[in-house]
Amino acid sequence: MLKAFAKIFMAGFALHAPLSAWGQPACNVEVLIPLPDVDYLVVQPSRDPAAHCSVTGLIGGRIHFELLLPDGWNGKFVMGGGGGFVGSVMNTALLYGALQSGYATVGTDTGHQGHPADSSWALNDLEALVNFGHLAVHRTAVTAKALINYYYETPISRSYFTGCSRGGGQAIMSALRYPDDFDAVAAGAYAIDWTGIAMQATSINQVMYPDPKDLEQAVVGPEAQELVERSYLAACDALDGLEDGILNDPRQCKFDVSSLQCDAEKSEDCLSAEEVAAFKVVYEGPRDTDGNQLYYGFPFGGETAEGGWSRWLTGGLKYQEDEGDFQEGVGSGGFEAPVSPNAFFSFGNGIMQNFVYHDPTWTYENFDFRTYAKDSSAAAETLNATNPDLSEFRGRGGKMLLYSGWSDNAQSGLAMVGYYDDVIAHDPSAAEDVRLFMMPGVEHCFGGPGPSWVNFLTEIDNWAETGEAPDDIIAYWLDDKAQPAGARPVCAYPQVAVYVGKGDPRAPSNFSCRTSD
Repeated sequence: MLKAFAKIFMAGFALHAPLSAWGQPACNVEVLIPLPDVDYLVVQPSRDPAAHCSVTGLIGGRIHFELLLPDGWNGKFVMGGGGGFVGSVMNTALLYGALQSGYATVGTDTGHQGHPADSSWALNDLEALVNFGHLAVHRTAVTAKALINYYYETPISRSYFTGCSRGGGQAIMSALRYPDDFDAVAAGAYAIDWTGIAMQATSINQVMYPDPKDLEQAVVGPEAQELVERSYLAACDALDGLEDGILNDPRQCKFDVSSLQCDAEKSEDCLSAEEVAAFKVVYEGPRDTDGNQLYYGFPFGGETAEGGWSRWLTGGLKYQEDEGDFQEGVGSGGFEAPVSPNAFFSFGNGIMQNFVYHDPTWTYENFDFRTYAKDSSAAAETLNATNPDLSEFRGRGGKMLLYSGWSDNAQSGLAMVGYYDDVIAHDPSAAEDVRLFMMPGVEHCFGGPGPSWVNFLTEIDNWAETGEAPDDIIAYWLDDKAQPAGARPVCAYPQVAVYVGKGDPRAPSNFSCRTSD
């Protein structure tokens, strides 16, 4: 029904919002169009960070949203994604200056309230899972479009979605299930295979915290992480022609962590057998009892990063401090974080307990994956966006920009490449409308030794407006004042940016795009 309302007002239905004395639409609840199953909570003008009308509301009694309607509307709409398990209204499109650029923009909590690392809301609640899996983003987008078209009395010219992590998964899920919602999407570090991520996290939790009740510190600690990073960089950093602490493509590095295993007594320059085994689970990925690969591992990268291994994979209660935002642009919503030594401990256990088994007492101790494919099939049907068939989205002109940091320790860069490869294998012509950018040295969504700042909203807008797919994008380092401090190109996969051998390594002109060896 919401789609029907949207079509009516896009066609120029006679109803319209009255104007203020300054020629802008008035900003109060009385001028908003009544929509079925939508309640408006607060409608008020604001000037931060740009003059706009803020509309907060509730869809279906569960799905909170906030729609921002700029005074200087550019005729376009962008929805921003969330992170983790979401749980409060999130809109990461605001990181790209969407409002200041004139976009009408919206975010949602995906139908539940809680900390983004807490999934207890999903226990035995199918409606909550469906909202989180795909429906809340769709209903929010349709509602926002109806309001925007009515408010400005002009049809939206372009509709976009930008998101990273959970937001990246939301972008791909939208393209698959609701291909009419957006004209172009930017999907970063895309969490699309929740049941696969649960396998990955569970296998890592099993080797990092063999006793799930002892969470003080992981089997692998900061010193071991530093030793491994130092060792593989010594072996592989120069492979791309530039020794800068960044691996252009970590798959080229064939360093074997087993070479660091102690021959005798453990010392700071070698690893115990238990540490080596734990490292291998991270790098090689989970396997079944017969040794068959079940999901991706992580490539080299992020072992000593602030937003790397210690935050996501290892950590320990003894090391924890207030880490601020859950991820860049994604806060806690004011909710208390669950007690956990690292993010993967929360995600692995949370998905298993509340999405798959609906048993809060489930534990990974002595767990194997023999029946997991069957056990997780219902959750996978609702949550996973792994289908490589994007033909409906592409058939209506849809564009998809995919990106990931190679040093991402939340979503493996190998999984990102794997999905793109599946898309192209399914239909090679998809390369015309789907592009992947793998970002060397970049952590989860932002940060790391590599240049990580790209305005992906601008990138997909340029693509949609010109019809020209980007062969490369420019990524920037930012200084402590968030100002550019050098840049490099990031090339459309499978090409990589190769240093020409001379000149400033932070000048894009000193790199060229070539196919990785």
